[in-house]
Amino acid sequence: MATMITATDNFQTSAALDANQRGVVGFALSATLPLAAYVVVQGVTELAQVQPLYFAPFGLPGWVSGLLYLLALPLFGVSRWMVVESGQAGRNAAWWLVALMAGTIAFPFVVSPLDTLALSIVSMALLILGIGAGIRTAKVSHLAGMVMLPGLAWMGLSAFVGLGFVAGWTPPFGLTNANSSVNAPSA
Repeated sequence: MATMITATDNFQTSAALDANQRGVVGFALSATLPLAAYVVVQGVTELAQVQPLYFAPFGLPGWVSGLLYLLALPLFGVSRWMVVESGQAGRNAAWWLVALMAGTIAFPFVVSPLDTLALSIVSMALLILGIGAGIRTAKVSHLAGMVMLPGLAWMGLSAFVGLGFVAGWTPPFGLTNANSSVNAPSA
């Protein structure tokens, strides 16, 4: 009987690496686990010879835009940590944030083979997911909503600039850009 109690007590204390726990360890795990998941996905896709595609506006080097993109992951993780223990609404917001982090991790690898229209659609879908997660998170904790705001801002900038490029080169506007070759006299 004493052995059974000791084994149960040891099992309960083995949750030291729980990202939901309050304190410095939970905070640090919530900030680093999304980046660790990204590193795993990067390693697997590197073996499959898939290169990630990052949005690099305004002449920024690709590594800077990749770094800005990846800095959103710890912000989303910390926001999840801030709301997960806040009742049912907090757990719901936390799952939305997990979905946002999964989408953010997968996004650069999923979109690399896509054309500009499909890339813009996927980017806008991820932004809509992020806005939904942000609204649910802010309802539980305004501070958690503010923590995730810089990541959503970078995501929104990339989505809207990409949408602007697509809108300028797809029908009906794409047809007006190509009229010179359509109306050219035939030989």
